[in-house]
Amino acid sequence: MSSLLLKPGIRLGNYPQKAESSLTDLEQNFASQFDKIQHKFDPKTQRQNYIVKRVNKYQLALKNCSEHELTQVIQNIQNKLHLQGLKDTLIIKTFAIIREVAHRTIGLRHFDVQIFGGWIMMNGMLAEMETGEGKTLATTLPSCTAALAGIPVHVITANDYLAARDSEIMRPLYQRLGLTSGSVTEGMETELRQTTYQNDIVHTTNKQITFDYLRDRITMGDNTGNLCSQFKEIQRQQEKKEPLLLRGLCFALVDEADSILIDEAKTPLVITKTIKNEDLPETFNDALFLASALFIHKDFTANNRTRQIELTSEGEASLDKLTENLPKLWKNTRKREVLVKQALSAEYFYKRNKHYVINEEKIQIVDEYTGRVMSDRSWEQGLHQMIEAKEGCLLSEPREPLARISYQRFFSRYLRLGGTSGTLNEVSSELQHVYGLHVVKVATNKKSKRLLQRENIYRNEMVKKQMFLNRIKTIHQKQRPILIGTSSVEESEQVSQWLTTAGFSHRVLNANQNQHEAEIIAQAGQLKAITVATNMAGRGTDIILGGRGRSRSKNTSSSSVTKLGGLHVIALSRNESRRIDRQLYGRCARQGDPGSTEAILSLQDPALANFFSSAMLKMMICLCPGNKPIPKFIGNIILRLPQQKNEKEQRRIRKLLLKQDRHLQRILAFSGKFE
Repeated sequence: MSSLLLKPGIRLGNYPQKAESSLTDLEQNFASQFDKIQHKFDPKTQRQNYIVKRVNKYQLALKNCSEHELTQVIQNIQNKLHLQGLKDTLIIKTFAIIREVAHRTIGLRHFDVQIFGGWIMMNGMLAEMETGEGKTLATTLPSCTAALAGIPVHVITANDYLAARDSEIMRPLYQRLGLTSGSVTEGMETELRQTTYQNDIVHTTNKQITFDYLRDRITMGDNTGNLCSQFKEIQRQQEKKEPLLLRGLCFALVDEADSILIDEAKTPLVITKTIKNEDLPETFNDALFLASALFIHKDFTANNRTRQIELTSEGEASLDKLTENLPKLWKNTRKREVLVKQALSAEYFYKRNKHYVINEEKIQIVDEYTGRVMSDRSWEQGLHQMIEAKEGCLLSEPREPLARISYQRFFSRYLRLGGTSGTLNEVSSELQHVYGLHVVKVATNKKSKRLLQRENIYRNEMVKKQMFLNRIKTIHQKQRPILIGTSSVEESEQVSQWLTTAGFSHRVLNANQNQHEAEIIAQAGQLKAITVATNMAGRGTDIILGGRGRSRSKNTSSSSVTKLGGLHVIALSRNESRRIDRQLYGRCARQGDPGSTEAILSLQDPALANFFSSAMLKMMICLCPGNKPIPKFIGNIILRLPQQKNEKEQRRIRKLLLKQDRHLQRILAFSGKFE
């Protein structure tokens, strides 16, 4: 591969990505680099010991190198990567160099399991590494190796906080290797985005990179063929128009891969433009009034699982009568039914401090999987405006779509895709089918000392609260730090009230306090610390015992916490997926530290109350008299059934979206349009 093509500044219409049909010349050049990696990677023949021994052997020769000698070694391997491509022998040597440089610059030396995890990602697969095994550091191995070979690298994670944090932590390592880096986060101006994307390694989020890609697609127009795009780029340069944002889709490493590629893949990403609001604020208020006059089961049905409202024949008749004296708009049967259904959805399915928060009199959507605010998102087809009217906020302008793409299509366009997560096994078949990604399990660096205690289900919330506060008192008296997991902002604030009333000092981490996330997490492992959190504390965060440093050197405080049994995690709700439960439990007992988990639940929790019939719930109550929990073997079944049904439904939604996406792709290809 020509070194000229690998220079970061070379653009000239070069936008490598995997096309639906065939690859362009430049795409084939980049793809040929990856083709030199052994495609038929077999973890049975290339085991961890085989890779690690070779990396260790080469690194021994680097330990006594001076800084000047190390610089020469880095330049030499970079030249070889440019000339020979990503051969196995060169990758192993590069891994050893990165490991040595990481130790010298950021004080972290890759564990053997991280070396193997990096090797898996370099081979375009997904490494399942347990929580706390240092996935972020492992990702530097393939990202730096590809960047040294001149390939633009995108390190993609779940939120802006993690993208900015990881970029800042790893910057000294990148700089010592002679690589440039940066992070693209929400709110960045276009010019700064363009500059940042020119770096060798770019840390960003799945939403930012996908929306920027769509913006480039809009700029490039309908025909994105290689010659056409080169011609258009020359025109833009001559006319001094803004260049494209990205340098193409070459190599992506996805952190928390199951969250991004699976959990968030059921909703397409859409770029919209503002349009004039044809409906007056009074229209939305009238719709909310009409909705309040209808009765559930009699006038309409509400499916909580699919969030669908259906009017009955009685409901349609009632609506016809209620709108007799309203303006002409309400005489249109289809229009009024759409508005009233949206109003009913806003009332029944979308709750404040669970599905959204109000910030500066604006509705901001909360990600149900991470608990984080998605300020750049809005609901479609007037639902967002309906919720604004419901909450008495100023109505925003509606928007219409300009371009759309699903995560399935977007990530499939990378020439090489890899990643990691702690919870991949449950969705490995879907990852293979949709993205062609194999999952390989990586052993833990140290044997886990996590103690999984019982998941108790009590008869009602009052008993649950009592048992919860009793457990807090018992554990707090031992001075152990406690992390309490909740499913929503509303629940986290309710639990906070329980603790305040009981006299327990604590911190809350949810979408309303996300600006203090780093500070709260830093204190969560201290003696006597009590932290109430939504799923914001479930992914990508490392709660250090007693404030232990990143080098994992023990101090007095951390030793005390370790002797006491480490962090204790209490789950107060059941998540939609067992994988998300595992992520919460994974906050404790990391890297050989002690820790324990338990769940304190009730039959009145929404996850159970919305799934089982009232008759079933009454029968279950008989199984837990007084303050005793439901027997363990029955409790396990009760907890798993709703999750299994929800996981099946989510798979169905993602499959349907993929089917629709492929159908839309065929239609647009026939019409000559690009997305």
